[in-house]
Amino acid sequence: VKRPMNAFMIWSKIERRKLTESDPGLHNAEISKRLGKSWRMLSDAERQPYIDEAIRLKNFHAKQFLGYKYRPKKK
Repeated sequence: VKRPMNAFMIWSKIERRKLTESDPGLHNAEISKRLGKSWRMLSDAERQPYIDEAIRLKNFHAKQFLGYKYRPKKK
């Protein structure tokens, strides 16, 4: 079962698409660095819609998969 996306993942999914359209030659590592830097520069008010959506997804996931608890597999 996949975990629900957190606020950063929701935001970065949208922003990653914009970045790759504006500069298709960028490598994933550079895109990730830019996304991280941009996310840290957002104000709390700008982040709030993504936080709200993450909470909504988390609650939906909890209802859909009752009793689910993330247990990473040891390597």
